[in-house]
Amino acid sequence: MEKLFLGINNHVVCLSKNTGEQLWKTKLKSSSITNVYYEADNIFAYSGGHLFCLTAATGEVVWENPLKGFGYGTCIIASEQQNSAVIANQVAAQQAVAASTVAATTATSSS
Repeated sequence: MEKLFLGINNHVVCLSKNTGEQLWKTKLKSSSITNVYYEADNIFAYSGGHLFCLTAATGEVVWENPLKGFGYGTCIIASEQQNSAVIANQVAAQQAVAASTVAATTATSSS
């Protein structure tokens, strides 16, 4: 079965690529932006200042690293197996999300 992995609002969600059915969902640390990266049957996710490793099959958390001393913010997850184009696309996508979040916050504050 082909799977699609989403990072959304402090969750990692696994969907069937063929049907859209939710296969599993794992709640992580509170964060509006959750970045995910798939490699070797693992999902690596950054949320709420923590880095997680989950099994792609079940969403079970294998390990968690609190990344002490780094604070919060945008996190790009890359590995030796990624090329620079993939990383550049991740950066662009995260910048777009951050910009829309700021715009929405500003619009709400102005109301």
